[in-house]
Amino acid sequence: MAVQVWIGEKPEHPNERRAIVALANGLERLDGLYLILANFSVGGRAIDLVIIKPTAIFIIELKHCDGKVSGDVNGPWYVESANGIRKRLNPGRKNPYNQVIAYYYALMNFLNERRNDFLSTNKRSSINFRTCKRVVVIAPTIEEGSHIDIDWKVELKGLDELPAFLVTERSSEIDLSEEEMLAIPEMLSCTRWHEINSLIEGILPNWDETPREEQAQQKAPEPVPTTKPAVVDVDTTPAKPSFGTRVRTTVATWPGRAAVAFGALALVLTIVLIFRQPTIPNINQPSQSLISPTGSAAGMQGAGAVSAEPSCIWSGFQLVGRRQSADPEIWENVGAIGAAPDLRPDVVVTLEEVSFCSDQMTLSWSLQNNMAADDAVLPLTNENITIYDNHGNQYFIIDDQSEPKEIRTEPGERQRGTAIIDRVASLNAVTLQIILHEDPFGEATWLVPINEIAVTQP
Repeated sequence: MAVQVWIGEKPEHPNERRAIVALANGLERLDGLYLILANFSVGGRAIDLVIIKPTAIFIIELKHCDGKVSGDVNGPWYVESANGIRKRLNPGRKNPYNQVIAYYYALMNFLNERRNDFLSTNKRSSINFRTCKRVVVIAPTIEEGSHIDIDWKVELKGLDELPAFLVTERSSEIDLSEEEMLAIPEMLSCTRWHEINSLIEGILPNWDETPREEQAQQKAPEPVPTTKPAVVDVDTTPAKPSFGTRVRTTVATWPGRAAVAFGALALVLTIVLIFRQPTIPNINQPSQSLISPTGSAAGMQGAGAVSAEPSCIWSGFQLVGRRQSADPEIWENVGAIGAAPDLRPDVVVTLEEVSFCSDQMTLSWSLQNNMAADDAVLPLTNENITIYDNHGNQYFIIDDQSEPKEIRTEPGERQRGTAIIDRVASLNAVTLQIILHEDPFGEATWLVPINEIAVTQP
């Protein structure tokens, strides 16, 4: 078949289900294999929709809007109905533009980390998942009078335009075989949505709106009983289901299973936090490359003294060193300190400190360039650096407040810079995960402990 539908969980909203059915029907008549991945999670992000074809990957944020839509890159988006009522889209959450950007980085990082698991040997160095397409899709269509101002990073389409867009667009530097395509949903723990796939293949009759299993769940007329059935009012009758029965009933539903899973995760996190060491080593390289100078907010002081007062500054000096391989596009992870001269890193990026002392967070960086001829560049921008806490909350760098906006060093130089996050850390956050995506040497990650730091709260 030309299209397969894979899901993490079955979408809750009928509008989403209808959109998937309509899209699958539109793609079924096309040549080649298309994979629709719906309602799955990766990197702590719940992604609406991903379409995979041999020459492209489309990461999609799907929004059902009955009315004119207005919005831009940074601010909230609004939907205005035919009667003039204006409501905010995604209240309490990021706008669709920023949502799809976050989904893009989560999926791109996952695919890059797992490339050796599913790509053939000759493709591992040639395929670049940074060329995945980012798309905000308005269903069923973008109504006349809508005004959405976004930049080149994200495409904006109506659901009615999407099939033609999927056919004509391609991601440069992506060329997947069917076997490689099918490995992606399996790595993401997605399963085939058999009802939808059977419908598309013509095994099941057409559905106007929802799959057969959902129609079966719709309330049917009750038969007239020959005798009056016994009625049990759970609010007034003292007899209640046993504890074991209630547990089995709850776990039989996917929300119940999710609650159990989250409860288990919370227990594990509690145990980890109880026995956690005061500092978190840099996961990118050996622990000997981690320096804790005096004044470290993680609880380490010079000469082994323990600070009596928690600081509002983490100054762990986590270093990541990389060295160019024979292929200049590939960087190898090497020790930043104590390496032999012929193995020393070409570039070292150091997260020197993170300040939580005001109503914003300040990240201080340094960039050391040991290369003989080339400049090294570290953009202190939201596109190059992504920050999450352990609860999955994302923190955005204010590009215009970075000083400088990019750290540029000539051979033999070391330069410093600061990036600003215009908000405080979440009250219950334990760690920050800071991910460098591209420059100067590809992906790297820093972990910053914040639960032992005096964080300013508004």
